[in-house]
Amino acid sequence: MASPKIVQVLRKFSAAGGVETVAYELQRARQQAGVDATSLCCAGAAHGMNVQTVLPMLGRLPTRGRWRHLGRLLAVPAFTLMIAPALLRAREAGAVVVSHGDTLSGDVLVVHAVNRESLHRKCAEGSYRWLANPLHAWVEARDWWVLGQRRFQRYVAVSRRIEEELVRHHAVPRDRIVVIPNGIDLDRFCSDAGADADLRADLAIPAVARLLLFVGHEFTRKGLSHVIDALPRLGPDFHLLVVGTDDPARFAASAASHGVAGRVYFLGPRGDLPALYRAADAFVFPTGYESFSLVCMEALACGTPIFATRVGGIEDYLVDGEAGFAIERNGDDIAARLQGAFAKPGTYGAPEGRRPRNRLRLCMAGGRGALRRHAGNDHACPCRSSSGAGAKPRRAAGATPGATHRPLVADVPQRRECGGPR
Repeated sequence: MASPKIVQVLRKFSAAGGVETVAYELQRARQQAGVDATSLCCAGAAHGMNVQTVLPMLGRLPTRGRWRHLGRLLAVPAFTLMIAPALLRAREAGAVVVSHGDTLSGDVLVVHAVNRESLHRKCAEGSYRWLANPLHAWVEARDWWVLGQRRFQRYVAVSRRIEEELVRHHAVPRDRIVVIPNGIDLDRFCSDAGADADLRADLAIPAVARLLLFVGHEFTRKGLSHVIDALPRLGPDFHLLVVGTDDPARFAASAASHGVAGRVYFLGPRGDLPALYRAADAFVFPTGYESFSLVCMEALACGTPIFATRVGGIEDYLVDGEAGFAIERNGDDIAARLQGAFAKPGTYGAPEGRRPRNRLRLCMAGGRGALRRHAGNDHACPCRSSSGAGAKPRRAAGATPGATHRPLVADVPQRRECGGPR
């Protein structure tokens, strides 16, 4: 029996960003497996990918950076509402619709985050700025419809934490939820000693500096201010690379007020994340809420220790002293944990007088072990090399939901008209 056509839907198709990367790898995996699959989006494309751009005018609205709130307020609801007729026709033709949160109905919804939980955590920290963002009203109404009213046949949670949040906040039945952790490509994200020399030279970073890395598009939620607060306590040897599309103005001003502006480098979005991970001596991520932190797994796969908060599934594989260290969302704790780790005797291995490989030895061996234990084993990743469908599968940590995972196709219950409530 032939597999059904798969129509994947998301607003932006690219290999940058957490949701976007997952969708990108899914599309590539399905095509290389010979599955009839198409991705619908309003922005983005990739060579050799079966991607159809619809509603391109929405793709031109800014959804990152200074004007992101206004752009998202227009683009998010408009795309969801305007794509609905095309999806209805696709489902009537027998296609399986896989959504990443940008549709009102379908067959499979990949849940990357639960907005109610994120807002709950912000309130717990005394942050209520989100009340000024009207997009949250739309997201609440959309989630009530797609989650509370069961408009999908299956809900794919990217972590156990997301599964619990779906049950707690929206009463989604557990028998409708499938947990499939996201995966990363271990051939792309790998350790490569000595790969950082050119990058440090390009940025004029001293060869003996201890280089910290922060990656994230939402600087406030992901805790960049706390990392900057830690720098004065760490001393002049520590430098910080910041990667992401958020507006850096407020954080650059904070760095200047702390007297560390010369040691903080705002790089904007980058396409060379593996090289950046390998160049860094530690990855620092004091995030307030995550659903599944791909960046932490990418850092570990590159042999870089992580200093991160225990949220969003990170706690499942972050073991102190093995793959990194848990931190709190404040500069004092971050500085203390970094200083303690880097001061540990025998941590670094290099002859006297040469730049030590500051990266913690324990993480070079422990990082991938932690990822494999989190995944349960070395999955045959649906991400394959570019040589074609017959290529050897790439290794993956975690399991990106793809065409080879039956819950996304074969386990979808017999469709009810328009995906109505159960």
